[in-house]
Amino acid sequence: MEIWLPYGRVEVSVDIRAENLAEVLESNLQKLDDRSLYEKLNSIEITGKSMIMLCDVTTATLKVLKSLMDLQMEKGRSKDIVITVQKNHLKRVKKALEEKFENIIAIGEPLLDSGIADGFPVKVPKIFSEYRKVMISEVSFDPLFGFGGGPSSLIRAIDLKLVEEAFKRRLDDNPNPGSDTNAAWFASRVAEEIGEIYSIEVLNTKGEVSNIFLSDIIDAHLEASKKLYESGKKVLHQPARAMVVSLSDPSKSLTLSSSLKSLWNAIGSLDEKGIAVLLAECSEGLGSEAFKLYVTNRLKLEEFIKHGKYVIGLEDLLYLKNALQSHNILLVSTLPNYYSETKLGLRTFKKVSDALDHVITNLGARVKLCVVVDASNTLLMTQNH
Repeated sequence: MEIWLPYGRVEVSVDIRAENLAEVLESNLQKLDDRSLYEKLNSIEITGKSMIMLCDVTTATLKVLKSLMDLQMEKGRSKDIVITVQKNHLKRVKKALEEKFENIIAIGEPLLDSGIADGFPVKVPKIFSEYRKVMISEVSFDPLFGFGGGPSSLIRAIDLKLVEEAFKRRLDDNPNPGSDTNAAWFASRVAEEIGEIYSIEVLNTKGEVSNIFLSDIIDAHLEASKKLYESGKKVLHQPARAMVVSLSDPSKSLTLSSSLKSLWNAIGSLDEKGIAVLLAECSEGLGSEAFKLYVTNRLKLEEFIKHGKYVIGLEDLLYLKNALQSHNILLVSTLPNYYSETKLGLRTFKKVSDALDHVITNLGARVKLCVVVDASNTLLMTQNH
């Protein structure tokens, strides 16, 4: 049976014999038509000096930002607006807005005291005190926070120390996507300390906008998370012995660290000693700071954890090390084998067919494969959970 699966910006054909196919799983989200998106965004009143903070930079959030700014220009309100984004995303955002809007700046260092969240001091960038705050984030399943978007996207955008504190509050060293987590509770306390933030939370499907949720940061996030969970939760009768996992939003498979975030949504339903095949082009390399440091021998995971240190992507490195103790993870990617195999312990293949041959050789000709088409929006569970 021929199944087409996303791989970076293209699709690849995967041949799986009918007797080897358990089921094909994907979320049931639909794209929001442009008119409905326009009407929803048109209901937002942006008055006075306002800062639009883009916390998550994805294909869908960029579309929302562009549509929102087009509307403000039509209304003659764009001169009072500044767009803020993390420094490393400045170029991409300027390009996405086609240079039509000049006032795009880096968010800045967290310098101002903004309160105390559960005993931890909260600092925000200076610009927070000067403008009305509107933020755009994207709801997603997140292995540390349960759900990305809203408060967790806010703290990732403004201060790494807050993420470090959230990371320290985790209860175990396994990914917990779609759950209520201590890290999420802490992020919500931080959001409450910072105060008024109007939130536009985007639900993405295959790189397109499926819906947007408008409210204060906590309420918009709750509503968006509920919708994502209801549409993405898939229950398997028993743990899968093998699965093929792909990502249908190209912006999620640009790096290894971003691709693994989606694998964690599925791996909880993989049998002990089971095999997961991850299709992720990783055209921009390893991604996070944690992976770059680790493969160049500048990060000893045990030492970092022991001393409570944090760098971006540390949780994904920790989850990967743990997952590899009980599962085999095969990666179909353009990454050099030296990094993925020698340093990280993944088995790598250049073709999906070769990876599937490996699965059948190791698990037997009768093995049943679960195919997850859009892992970033699909949360696999088994009935005994």
